[in-house]
Amino acid sequence: MSTTDTPLSGAADDANVRWGVTDAAIGILLAAASSLGWAWLTRTVVIDEWLQVLGAYLAVWVPLVVVLCIADVARGRRSFAADFGLRVRWIDLLWGVGIGLLARGLVTLLELAFTGRTSLDGGVLALPTGFALWFGIVLAPVLIGPLIEETFYRGLVLRAVQRRTGGGAVVAASVAVVVSALVFGLAHLAQGAALSPTAAVVTFAGAFVFGLAAGALAAATGRLGGAIIAHMVFNGLLVLAIVS
Repeated sequence: MSTTDTPLSGAADDANVRWGVTDAAIGILLAAASSLGWAWLTRTVVIDEWLQVLGAYLAVWVPLVVVLCIADVARGRRSFAADFGLRVRWIDLLWGVGIGLLARGLVTLLELAFTGRTSLDGGVLALPTGFALWFGIVLAPVLIGPLIEETFYRGLVLRAVQRRTGGGAVVAASVAVVVSALVFGLAHLAQGAALSPTAAVVTFAGAFVFGLAAGALAAATGRLGGAIIAHMVFNGLLVLAIVS
């Protein structure tokens, strides 16, 4: 096991690593502003459905990716593996599937407690077709989204907080897991807020629970492979319920 894979090791103690909490905050604020701006534009201008779907995802992804690239190239070690732990091992498949299933089960219990039904019940009257279906409902949330979001939230945010927190490795990692999960939950809050206050609470709670699970896995293994796979499984189960 390499030193960068050491559990609870943080991002790195390399003097060349200068990215941190400020970079994470900039990425979060830019993504929020971009997403709100795109939402306003779609309410103001008539835009084709496929472009609305693509733009909604890009409005969030592009700022996160830009901040990750700047942090890595200009302020880091020019390696996503070294800076953010973007590595995958075969054992991550086992951990990722298990954590993804566990998190989805816990979120289902939360949904039942708050609303009496679950998101796995479906409820979609008519699925979109074409690009909006294969990209917006399948490809983006199951493959692309988990890779980008885990690299940012469990790679940059978690490690940045961990490096800034004192009190020993375990305390720093624990604080970082909770903070990154909280930020992840808040980032998803708008999805439920557009429906109802109850939906907002459930959406936040679900994202927070998954963030805790994924963050704990990333901190324990020192890499993102398991968290990315868990995210794919977590979202994939919901997509499966929708399309079936």
